[in-house]
Amino acid sequence: RIMYRYAFLLFLSLFLIGCEQASKRAGSIDQAQQNMDIEKVKHLVEQSFQGIWSDLDTNAIHEYHTEDFLLLENGMVWNNDTIANYLEKERKEMEREQYQRLNRFEFLRAKHRQTSVWLAYHNYGTWVKGADTLGSAHWLESVIAIKDGDEWKLEQMHSTRIGK
Repeated sequence: RIMYRYAFLLFLSLFLIGCEQASKRAGSIDQAQQNMDIEKVKHLVEQSFQGIWSDLDTNAIHEYHTEDFLLLENGMVWNNDTIANYLEKERKEMEREQYQRLNRFEFLRAKHRQTSVWLAYHNYGTWVKGADTLGSAHWLESVIAIKDGDEWKLEQMHSTRIGK
């Protein structure tokens, strides 16, 4: 009788250990992969700002954003169409005035949640024409990026302008 108890407890222990290991393999991402994903999302933010907001490339919107992307900018709601319309107008101004936008980021915090990454950062934009600085701006922002196949895409951005 005691032997049956020990055999049952041994079986139960091995079963629970097996279930825990299977659960870890199926649903969790190790710390190294999480760190790699977070770095990819940081790079995604940098590239999206270069392609969309500096190069004013409307094709870059679909490369970096999900189809249902939303930008919450100082109380306004922008979608991909709103952004594309803005880029068209801004591109004409940029070509006429011959200036460019430079971007710099200070990343604050990131959270990895299996198929999404939340990232908070400071965004600094500087507009230059040749050697002259025309202006600068500072935003406090956060993004949510989601895994789209093997790539990450921005699903949502929240942006607040920081005054001088």
